[in-house]
Amino acid sequence: MPATPPGASPPPERAPTDRRVWLVVLLALGLRLGMLAFLGDATGFRQAEHSERGVAWDWGYEQGAIAQAIADGRGFADPFLRGSGPTGWATPLYPLLVAALLEVFGGVVYPTAVALAVLQALAAALVPFWLWRLGRAAHSVTVGWLAALLFALHPIAVYLPVTLVWDSTFVALGVTWFLARTVEEGARAPAKMLTRLGAALGLVALVNPAPLSLVPAVLWYWLRPRDAANRARAAVAFLAGVALVTGPWALRNFVVLGSPNLRTNLGVELFVGNNDDARGPFNGRIHPAYNDAEYAQYLALGEVAYAADAGARARAWMSANPGRFARLTLERAQRFWVGPDPFAAQVLGSGATRRRDWPGWIEWLCHAFIGACGLAGAVTFRGRDGAATLVRGALLLFPLVYYVTHVFERYRFPLEPVLVLAASALLVRVWPAQRRDKERIAGSTAQESR
Repeated sequence: MPATPPGASPPPERAPTDRRVWLVVLLALGLRLGMLAFLGDATGFRQAEHSERGVAWDWGYEQGAIAQAIADGRGFADPFLRGSGPTGWATPLYPLLVAALLEVFGGVVYPTAVALAVLQALAAALVPFWLWRLGRAAHSVTVGWLAALLFALHPIAVYLPVTLVWDSTFVALGVTWFLARTVEEGARAPAKMLTRLGAALGLVALVNPAPLSLVPAVLWYWLRPRDAANRARAAVAFLAGVALVTGPWALRNFVVLGSPNLRTNLGVELFVGNNDDARGPFNGRIHPAYNDAEYAQYLALGEVAYAADAGARARAWMSANPGRFARLTLERAQRFWVGPDPFAAQVLGSGATRRRDWPGWIEWLCHAFIGACGLAGAVTFRGRDGAATLVRGALLLFPLVYYVTHVFERYRFPLEPVLVLAASALLVRVWPAQRRDKERIAGSTAQESR
């Protein structure tokens, strides 16, 4: 192994796994299962049980509807539970998981909801393991331990996995796993490893494509230390890995729907967030899932053409209302990082509103606190081997699509481990004991130099 150049950061740590980290994993799992038992309503099933439209919709929305279609033998279809035919509204892995549970437990019944909540609790409990490895490789053992413990105890990370039917928990695990492996391999990883890591990111993208927004930061991390001759080779190796895994789904969407996109709904989300009635949160009143006129147009045009038309309407509105669009964008950025006005009514997916109860206040306070501390920690992050590029790049790039569409608090959850990592680095940086240690070491060094 070549020596570290003068002034460069040391390479990532290659220490073996400390078995004590599994105690943190068990703590995290116990807290999440305890929350499930305390609530007595896995993934909100009891609230959806009396739905007039069908429990699969109010329980799982598009994910639940597609899973129901798969379980019924209708294929990957019907995102609104209204018989609309093949769809690309979601990527395949999460609806397939939910569909498998429907098959095993006999449909949309409470045991299905419990099984899904337990799987999500397990996924959330594994995040501290990979967060520990990411922190150890990107910064220090201390930051790795602190980040793992804080995420295990993080109230939102305890509550959300067992209360919602969404892919957010699995995406959070996937992002943390991918970043940990990336930093462990280092900025000078060989091309073969970059292909494997590209395949890993492609697998995460088949749960939800949002993490593909990290590609520019990851490429910068790998390309920056290489000479010109090896940069193209590294980029091609990584992108080939991504394409190898995501290509079959893109091909399916092209053949079945006429679009090579991994998901087909971006234009619709853009329209829902940018119109005369938009206020920042999701506006279900003009979404085809709730609006009969929009749904009729969705059926008439087909999913891909309808999404393109909705996107064109959104862009026309944005061009005609630049000031309003700028204010909405700032509102959405605020919602993403620190949440909405805590005194305002919460807007639900259907467009209905409700007042924030005491658990909602805890959720808002935790969301705002971790958001603020994570951003401050990212600015001051001093990682190994350029790892700060990945931390800052993830926080910069991942939210961009939400700034121009709409925001739920759960949309940030895939970034929550990165925010906790950055916040942990900030805490270690300012902790008085750490400062005293640094001052003592500096003083000892000064005396020895005399």
